[in-house]
Amino acid sequence: MKTLTQLKQAMNAPMYRELTGRELMLYKTGFKNGYRMSLQQNKAKIEGQLFRLKLKQQKIEEDKKNKLPTERKAIPLNVFNALVNKICIRYEMRKDELLGIRRFEYLVRARSIMINLFLEVYGISLSELGRMLKIDHSTVIHHRRLKYMGDRFWSKDKTIHEEFKELKEQLQL
Repeated sequence: MKTLTQLKQAMNAPMYRELTGRELMLYKTGFKNGYRMSLQQNKAKIEGQLFRLKLKQQKIEEDKKNKLPTERKAIPLNVFNALVNKICIRYEMRKDELLGIRRFEYLVRARSIMINLFLEVYGISLSELGRMLKIDHSTVIHHRRLKYMGDRFWSKDKTIHEEFKELKEQLQL
């Protein structure tokens, strides 16, 4: 109904009055098809948004089930330094290397473990963690996503999960 009303209003425009019957038919068909396609695209867009919302809801429910901290807070500097030192000792590197800007794989791997430990054990906010590590919060999001999606060194066939689990248990004691 709405399509026909819009079509009739559009065809009353001065530019359409002098068209032949065939040209009018082409315009009407094009208008109807365009309107149908826009409805389909909007429907697909809405379905995509609903799917993303369902995924977020599932993740929140999983977090509640796993009792991950939902509220984000700042942590004391001594706790921060203790975890950084523990990572440095475990992976035999200096503190300035771990917190530096170099991107060798062994450094990035240790940083990723450290970031995910801060997020899961202490529930620190993304921006606060970024400030403490002197990195952008989007880098923190990237490392969290790597672990969640199982990409790069967080893939299922790597040993990083066991190392992460050991460190997490040591911190929770």
